[in-house]
Parts: sequence; structure tokens; C-alpha cells
Amino acid sequence: MNCTCICYDIHGTETVLTECIRFSLLRERYLPFSSLSLTVRCGEMETPVRIRFLLDGRTLMDGTVHRADVSLRGGLRTLTATVRSFTAALAKNQLEPGVHYDVTLDSLMQTYALPHVTYQTGMAAVGYIYVKEHTPMWSAVSAYNFKLCGGFPYVRADNLLCVMPQPERDPVVLPDGLILRGEQCSSGAIVSRVVMASFDGEYGRYAADNPEAAAREIVSVRQMAFDMQFIYDPEDALRYQIALSNRRLSAETAAYSGYCGEDIGDAVTAGGKNAFVGKIVIRGDSKGIVTEDTFYYDSFCNRALSATS
Repeated sequence: MNCTCICYDIHGTETVLTECIRFSLLRERYLPFSSLSLTVRCGEMETPVRIRFLLDGRTLMDGTVHRADVSLRGGLRTLTATVRSFTAALAKNQLEPGVHYDVTLDSLMQTYALPHVTYQTGMAAVGYIYVKEHTPMWSAVSAYNFKLCGGFPYVRADNLLCVMPQPERDPVVLPDGLILRGEQCSSGAIVSRVVMASFDGEYGRYAADNPEAAAREIVSVRQMAFDMQFIYDPEDALRYQIALSNRRLSAETAAYSGYCGEDIGDAVTAGGKNAFVGKIVIRGDSKGIVTEDTFYYDSFCNRALSATS
């Protein structure tokens, strides 16, 4: 493995470690941050507060240390750490409650100075978003994204927050001889019908059915109060809840030896089929590196495709 672990302690002192014993990285289309666990040989050093992890010179993770342990066992000193990308701040910071008018991604992200977090700029404005008490920034960005284009935000390896698809480019071609090729489904969160009260509290005024649940003969009815997020477009509130429940509904997985550099939102060709990446798991140890890509087919990811096509 050609891995480099750049550690920064509380004083900003940089320590470069290159003898990685094992690592596991997870990046997922619907999570606001990626996570990394690793064990690497080290000398005497202070416990790091930030870690940049590179594979073949490409940054796979840059984030804050969630937990770290520098230990000496049998003459071998190691650093074992778990790291979360800097975009975890999107789940920790809360916006001021109330109605925010003429909202852009820029205006949302300029609320706080989030270290090392960037975002797509120049995005159009939506009329407003409604922020409930204790609402994290990630939820507000999600509401903005849905109103902007019916989408859902995602985060890439360089702590880049995206609300629009990646620029069109040639797909990343995975090598022949996949280790694993499989299909999955996840219907545990699916809602079959959403019933929402009116602004005056009268239930049954708004309702919508989910054809994906009907096709699976699932009955799961959600009753909800009027959603102030969609006060001018109540039907959108129903569509939003159904779309959220359909996340990860069906998926395909392809695993291979090595890593080809793909990221969340990239187009990938695997076994002659093209799809956009929804989840990446990369593991490495003395036996080598294995990457597992998951391609979701749901209301937000690969919408124009079918897992069975």
C-alpha cells in the first residue's frame, strides 16, 4: 500500500507516517461526512487532532480525529484512530430558527466559517426555507436542494459539498475480473402513503401514495402535521417525504482489487454498465486494497436508470 498519513497535533506540528498497517474508509451519498479508521506505525508523537490520509498521492480523507490512541505493544508503537471529514460540521451546527428568505447555498454556508469545507458556488436562490429549532445545517441544505432542483446534497473526498451533479466527463472504468457483483434492496424506511394536515390542523387535506411501496405490497402510512417548509407548495412536502423514504431502495455493488479514484457522484463503468456512485468503501491491509462501489437506484440517485436494465 502506498499510503501517507499526515497528522497534525494541537500545536499544528505535522508528522508524516507512511507505514500503514490497515485502514477502512466509508463515504456515502446520504451522509454529511465520511469516516476513516486506521492503524499505522509511528514513533513518539503527540496525539493528533487532524489527519489527512492519502493513497497514491490522492487525498481520501481530511478531517478531525474522533478518537485516537498512540500505544506501544511488543516493541511496536502504533497510532490507531478514527477520523471524520470536516463536513461533519454540517451535522453539528444549527441555524437560527425561523423563515430565511432568498436562500442560496452561499448564504447558508456563509453562516459559519467551517474550516476546510468548500461548496459549489453560484447556485440559484430559492424563495425561502423554514428552519425549526435545533435543525442542523445539513437538514437546511437538504431542504434547499430539494426546492432548487428536486435533489439531495452529497459530499466528496475533498470536503466539497455538492447540490448539483458533477460536470459531465468520461466515466471511471473499473478493471475486469470484479471480485464481487451483487444486487441489494432496502425497503425498511419506505412509506406507502403520506397524509398531511392543512395549515389549520385539519388532517386528510393533503395525501400522496408511493408507487414504489405499492409495487412491493408494503403498507406504511405516515401522518404528519402541516410542514411549514412547504407552506406555498404543500404537495411538495408529500413528495419530499416519499423521496426521503425511497433512499437506498435498490442498489448494485461492484468490488475490485485496488482503487481507481472514483468519488461520490462520479459516473462509473463496471462490467459494461454505467451508473453514478452512491457509496464507496475502501479497505487496505497487508493483502492489498479492495474497493467496493455501491450504485443506488432511488428518487435522488440514478433516477433515469433501472437496477434491472
